[in-house]
Amino acid sequence: MSMLYKTEKPPFFAVIYTSPPRGYDGTNFGETGSMLVALAAAEPGYLGFESEYAAEDRTVVVCYWDSFQALSDWLEKAKQWTPGEPSLEELLCTTGCLWPWLLDERQVYLESAARSVA
Repeated sequence: MSMLYKTEKPPFFAVIYTSPPRGYDGTNFGETGSMLVALAAAEPGYLGFESEYAAEDRTVVVCYWDSFQALSDWLEKAKQWTPGEPSLEELLCTTGCLWPWLLDERQVYLESAARSVA
């Protein structure tokens, strides 16, 4: 599912796990990940999100921001929003900047990751 605002500049992103890894014994993993996504939507500079499937049958949500500063501000607040279990480090997969010419490579990577799990 995609709820992403179109922009002229490449957006910055954070990938958040919304399902736990295999063997995870803690609680509230999905709820905490979903809370981070919902709270991101209230932050200045937020552009939208996309849901994706990752390796090991895990789901992720890719949240987008219009600037590195907006992403950094959200990360600082996210540290306060997350309880000790699961930690932000367990929930946050990666952050970066999405350049348009990488979209095809990203799709190939996602398809390769999906095949490697199958």
